[in-house]
Amino acid sequence: GNAERQGIIQKGDVLVGVTAIRIAGAKWERRILPARKFGFDMVVNAIGSNEERWGCDNVVLMVERPGEANSEEVDKFLEFFEPPADTPWKLPV
Repeated sequence: GNAERQGIIQKGDVLVGVTAIRIAGAKWERRILPARKFGFDMVVNAIGSNEERWGCDNVVLMVERPGEANSEEVDKFLEFFEPPADTPWKLPV
């Protein structure tokens, strides 16, 4: 697609993070979530949640490029974004 033509995303890149909006009552929050274990539907839903009505005019995707990134170091970095177990952000993946 466009990202590949622009040289941003390349074949073989692995999606490891994506922004998503979570609504709880009258409040909403946008976070980047570790997405390595997300299935297709979860990724599509996360991307789709970044709606303009929540002030989003973009979606942030974090990718790992095999051969250039160390997966163990990427996973350690992504631990920072892992939601606590006692929050609605913790997804059953």
